[in-house]
Amino acid sequence: MLEKKVKHALEILEKFKDWQYKWAFFSGGKDSLVCLDLCYRVWKDDFTIIYCEVTGNTHSKCTKYAYKIANEYPAEFVHVKQEKYDFFDCLEKRGYPSLLWTSQRWCLTNFKCEPIAAFTKGRGVGVAGLSPYNSARRAFILRCKSPVWVDPKPTSRHWSYYSLQPLFFFTKCDIWQYIALNELPVNPLYKEIGFSGNCMICPGMNKREFLTVMQKCPEFFCRWKKVHEKLRQDYVEGKLRGMRSVFHHFNKWYELYCRNKTLEEVL
Repeated sequence: MLEKKVKHALEILEKFKDWQYKWAFFSGGKDSLVCLDLCYRVWKDDFTIIYCEVTGNTHSKCTKYAYKIANEYPAEFVHVKQEKYDFFDCLEKRGYPSLLWTSQRWCLTNFKCEPIAAFTKGRGVGVAGLSPYNSARRAFILRCKSPVWVDPKPTSRHWSYYSLQPLFFFTKCDIWQYIALNELPVNPLYKEIGFSGNCMICPGMNKREFLTVMQKCPEFFCRWKKVHEKLRQDYVEGKLRGMRSVFHHFNKWYELYCRNKTLEEVL
C-alpha cells in the first residue's frame, strides 16, 4: 500500500520537474521531512528548501535540526522568518488566532505566509506535507481539495502558483514507515517533547503537548503564561480580542495550573 502511495507522490512531482522555481517547504516536522526526501528523489538538487521559523515561538533545536537536514541534501537552503514582530507580542495585542485558515488565523498569515511569500513572490511550484489524515481539523480544511492546487492570482499571502501535496493519501503510519524504511534523520524534539517544536504554543495543541511545554520548555511556557494573564484581564474588562473559543480552551488549562502545579488533572 505504501509503495503505491509513494509512486503516486513521485508522479505528481515528476509533472513539475522542469519548472524553474521549485520550493520544498520544510518545518522541521516528520511530514515535511518525507516531502523533502520525495522532492530529492525526483528533482535532485534542482529545487530550494525553505525553512520558516516562527519568530519567538520556534525551539532553537528545531532550527538547528533544519540546518542539519540542509547538509543532508544538495538543494539550496533558505531560512526565512518574520523580522517585524514576535509571536508572543502579537498574541498579547491580537488575542488567540483561529484554528482554521481564516483571516483570524494571524499566526499563519504573519509568521508563515508573509516571510515565505516575500521570498517566493508567489512563483513556481511549492511542496508541503498536508494530508487529511493528519488530524480531524486538517480533514475538514482539505475536504474540498486535491493533491494539486493552483493560485492563478498570487497575492502577498500565496507561497507559490501551484501547491503540491504529495502526502495527500499518506496516513501517520505511512509517514513513520517511510521514515524507517529510508532511514531518515528525525527531529530529536519528537523524542524530547513529542512534536517538532516549530510552533511551541499553538492554538490547536492538545493537553499533553501543553503539559510537556510547561515541564520541559519553561521559557516558552512562562512567556505564554504572562501573555495569557493579560488576556484574562482583557476578558474581565470586556475588551478581549481574538478567538474566544481558543481563549477559553487555554484558560481551562491556566486555571488547572493555578490549582495544581503539575497539571495532573489534565492527563
